[in-house]
Amino acid sequence: MLALLLFPLGTARAEERMTDEQITQLLWEMYQTENGNTEYMVLPEDYEEPAAGKTGIFNLLLLGIDNPGSDIKGRSDTMLLASFNARTGQLRLVSFMRDTYVAIPKHGHNKLNAAYSYGGADLLKETLEQAFGVRTDGYVAVNYEMMAELVDAIGGIEMDVSADEMKKLNGILEYYNYLRDAPRTEGLLEQPGPQRLNGLQTMSYARIRKLDSDFVRVQRQQRVLLAIYNQICTLDMLTLTRVISTYIGRVNTDVTLARAAALAASVLSYDSMDIQTLRVPANGAFSSRMMNDTYYIVPKLEKCRQDVADFLYGE
Repeated sequence: MLALLLFPLGTARAEERMTDEQITQLLWEMYQTENGNTEYMVLPEDYEEPAAGKTGIFNLLLLGIDNPGSDIKGRSDTMLLASFNARTGQLRLVSFMRDTYVAIPKHGHNKLNAAYSYGGADLLKETLEQAFGVRTDGYVAVNYEMMAELVDAIGGIEMDVSADEMKKLNGILEYYNYLRDAPRTEGLLEQPGPQRLNGLQTMSYARIRKLDSDFVRVQRQQRVLLAIYNQICTLDMLTLTRVISTYIGRVNTDVTLARAAALAASVLSYDSMDIQTLRVPANGAFSSRMMNDTYYIVPKLEKCRQDVADFLYGE
């Protein structure tokens, strides 16, 4: 059970409409209650985060931008840190909840997914580091349209789709068929269960929203990423390098082609990978509030930072 402290829908408090100033004040009071009066919590003085160059760890920030067009601008709908340890063959995936209420440098307090829209990947990386102690060595930002192309380029992915997920997926896909002036039923799934999804089907699966909760949605996005990784592992290095060289100029990234190829080669050198996932904030590390039909997650920063440090660099 998730420890959500939502206003009951039937109470008078939930029905009241609050001004933006009242919402800001209440969220800030919750933020201070959870984290003290300091702007940012810090790790203990004896904590030292390993440097990627010395440890063989590379932290890649993967961003999915919620933009229906071809631009890679807007709010970051998906924020996932892929931390690869080349020495041990460990892959750690950290998903950050988009509704998390944080301090965004020079922009006050807002949901985490607003940082990218304010200042791109650089501001989001700065926000993640100050809020959660996360340092990144590179980033890749794509919109959903580009993700669909990338999935098709690697040959699709294997996913186990539930019956409820299939209904939502098909509904989203019908909408995209309409936008593309394609037949309404093109690509619709006919049955649930394990199957290979093409790019548009994968995009529709990743965009499922109103089926369960945003917490479960993050798990779906993690499963998509793991499926992409599994499919990449079936490709030979020549094919994978060709895909990387074709698309690296079309995505927003600060990773060079040479570095991307080297990382791909390192990942493919392992017959099996030790993969684990973490959601931030994790259970017990946040409180939440529904105000004016908007959902906010207020993190306990010290607990979140320690969760991330233990997950990425603990024994």
